[in-house]
Amino acid sequence: MTLRITGVMIQYYKACKRELWFFANQINMNIEDENVLIGKLIHEATFLKEKKNLLIDDTISIDFKKGKENIIVFEIKKSSKLEEPAKWQLYYYLYYLKHKKGIKAEGILVYPKEKKREKLILTEEREEELKKAIKEIPEIVSSPSPLPPVRKPYCKRCSYYELCWV
Repeated sequence: MTLRITGVMIQYYKACKRELWFFANQINMNIEDENVLIGKLIHEATFLKEKKNLLIDDTISIDFKKGKENIIVFEIKKSSKLEEPAKWQLYYYLYYLKHKKGIKAEGILVYPKEKKREKLILTEEREEELKKAIKEIPEIVSSPSPLPPVRKPYCKRCSYYELCWV
């Protein structure tokens, strides 16, 4: 059986491979996490006119899109603290649309609280990086145990903190 790789998995791959392992192995600590709940509220309270949460192939969930010819995919985030992993999540959506649906799109990463947005374009270099992640993710999540913890600046705010550091 082939592993269905999601945008969240790509984000976790870029942020913390241990978190990816927990998530993929259904060890979910973030259901009641305050940061996750705030993020959901921001998502619900912004861009009210847009049709949100577009699920494609039961694999990727796009926050919303604009355009019919020149498609722009939007990803809404609570804060830019995990900016790089968030970018890669959106790059993966663009990659998926291009390679699985034949749709060429651009992306916009939006941080409503910070009044910040960033346009993202999928390049060949980013596609190669995504191919590497897509190859490594099944190896990581099928491991019998998570990788050892690696301390990062955002660990203390992570919902898995106690599984790693307590």
